[in-house]
Amino acid sequence: MGCTQSTQQHEEDLSVTERVMGGRRGIDKSERIHSKSEKEKIAAKRSKALAQAADDKTPPKLNDAGHLVAEEVVKRIMGSVQSKETILGDVKSGNGEDLIHVRYAALSQRGYYPDDPHKENQDDYYICGSKFGAGEGDAFFAVFDGHGDKGHDCARFAKNRLPSILAAKIKKQRAALNAKKIKTMTENKQEKPKNAFHPSSWPYLDAKEYENVCRQAHIQCNNEMHDEKKVKDFLSGTTAISVGFHAGRMTVSNVGDSRAVLGYRVGGVGLEGTPAEEEKKEISSEGDSELVDANGVKYEPGSIIAIPLSDDQTPYRRDERTRLEKAGARIRTIDQLEGRKPLKPIDENVDDFNLGVDIDEEGDMPRVYCQDHNYPGTAFSRSLGDTIAEDIGVNGEPEILTKRVTKGDEILVIASDGVFEFLTNQRMIDICAACDDPLHACTKLLEASYEQWLSYELRTDDITCIVLFLQSGKADDTAEVSRIMNKAQNGPKSPKMKTISFPSTGYLSK
Repeated sequence: MGCTQSTQQHEEDLSVTERVMGGRRGIDKSERIHSKSEKEKIAAKRSKALAQAADDKTPPKLNDAGHLVAEEVVKRIMGSVQSKETILGDVKSGNGEDLIHVRYAALSQRGYYPDDPHKENQDDYYICGSKFGAGEGDAFFAVFDGHGDKGHDCARFAKNRLPSILAAKIKKQRAALNAKKIKTMTENKQEKPKNAFHPSSWPYLDAKEYENVCRQAHIQCNNEMHDEKKVKDFLSGTTAISVGFHAGRMTVSNVGDSRAVLGYRVGGVGLEGTPAEEEKKEISSEGDSELVDANGVKYEPGSIIAIPLSDDQTPYRRDERTRLEKAGARIRTIDQLEGRKPLKPIDENVDDFNLGVDIDEEGDMPRVYCQDHNYPGTAFSRSLGDTIAEDIGVNGEPEILTKRVTKGDEILVIASDGVFEFLTNQRMIDICAACDDPLHACTKLLEASYEQWLSYELRTDDITCIVLFLQSGKADDTAEVSRIMNKAQNGPKSPKMKTISFPSTGYLSK
C-alpha cells in the first residue's frame, strides 16, 4: 500500500498497539461467539463493566494544556485487537476474478468534553465479515453516531436492529426467488440441482432488489426505534452509514453525516503499490484506464484518489434545504438564531462549500429548527430517531449507491464525523495508503483526527472508523467511477479550508 515506514518500525507500532489493546474484547473474539448463552454472558459482562465505569467519577488526568494525557486517551479506545481477513464476492462461480480478498479492522475512541468528562461514547459500529444474510460471500459493515441525551441508546438500538432486519429481508427475498426458480424447473420437468433449497444455491439479488431491501430495513428500524419505550428518541437519534457486500457489489446506505470513502487506484494496478514508469506508460495507453473528472483534470495512473460513496445529508445541501423548508422547517445558523447575524435565507452560494473537500473553519453550520421553537437544532437533515424532527422533514430514508468492486478499489473507510470534521477525504485516504495493515490505518486515523480536534476545539468528539483493504481481480469500469466522481457536489471547489499541519504525538503508535 505504499507504506513509507520501515517494516521494523511498523512492527514496533503494531506491537505497542497490541499491548495497549490486549485487554479489550475486539472483533476477533466476538466473531467466534456462536451460541445464544455465550452472547448473553458477554452482554451481561459488558453491562456490568459499563455500570462500573459509569460509577467511577474519578476526574481524568490532564496535561498542562488541559488535554487528556496519553494514558487517559488509550483508556477511551476500543475495537479490533488485530486485522481480520475474509473472502467475499461470488464464491459459487469458481472464477477467481469474482472473489474479493478483504482485510479489515475497526477502532472507536470516546470523546472528551470538559464539562462532562464521563460522557458515554455515542458512536457504535457493527461488523459481519462473512455469511451475512446467509450469503456465502456477503458481509455488512456499519457505523452509527448517536446525538442528544440518549444518543448512545439510539446508536446501540440501530446497531442491534438494522443488521438483523436487513439480513432477514435479504433471506426472505432470496428464498422467494429460489422458490420461483424451482417452481419453473418443476413445471418444465427439469432436474433440480443438488441442495436446491440450501441458501448457497439461492439466486443473488440484483442491484435494485438489494437497494430496495436496504431502504425498507432503514425505514423499519426507524419506526421500531420510535415504538421502543426503552429508547427515548424524542430529541435524540443516530446517523447510520453502512456498506453491504453482495454478489460482487458494494452497496452504501447513508442516513445523516457519517461517511464512506473509497480509495481508488487509477489504472487498477492492485495492492502491489505504485507502478514503475514503464508500467505507467502501458496503463496510460489503455483507453479505459484514463480517469478525468468533471473539471477536465486527468489523474496520474498509479495514484490513489478519494472518491466519496456517500453525500453528507446536511442543510449545506441546497436540495436538502429545499426539502426541509417544504416540510415546515426553519434553517438557521446559531448566530442567526441568537440575532448576531441578520435573519436572512442561507446564501445560495453555500453549495460552493463542499464537505469532504473543504474544512468548515467557522463551525457555525446551518441547523434545522421548528418554525416557532428553537429546537431540535440538528446539523443534519436525516437520521434514525429524532421523533420531533421527523415532523419537519428529518427522516430515516437512506440515500443509496451501488458499485461493483473492481481492481482499482483498494481502500474503503466507513467513519463517523469525528474523523471527517477536520480531515478531508483525500487526507484520510492518504493516511490509510501509507499503512499496510487496516488496524494500523485505523490507529493513524484516530491519532490524526484527535490531534486536529485539539487544534480547533477544547473538546473532542467520539471518533470511530472501520477500514477495509480490498483486492479484486475484476477489471475496472472507468465510466462507472467517473459517474460516481462527477456527481454534482464532487470535484474541486473554491476552498474555504485552512492550511492544516499534521504533527504526530503518536499516543498509540510510539
